[in-house]
Amino acid sequence: EREADYDKLMSHVQKLGMNTKPIWWYLETRKFGTAPHSGFGLGFERLMLFVTGMTNIRDVIPFPRTPNNAEF
Repeated sequence: EREADYDKLMSHVQKLGMNTKPIWWYLETRKFGTAPHSGFGLGFERLMLFVTGMTNIRDVIPFPRTPNNAEF
């Protein structure tokens, strides 16, 4: 999870000796706090697995990315 507390973030950045110039814009956003957030990513393949009742996700992948699937 991302650190939302500006003081904790700056303390860690300084402890690591990081240059703040490249990330100034991100540090600025942390000064004002953040909205409560969390995430859940179902993904298309997992949705299709649930909808179809299949047991193996490889059976519902529309464009398979399994090893040795494509010939180059």
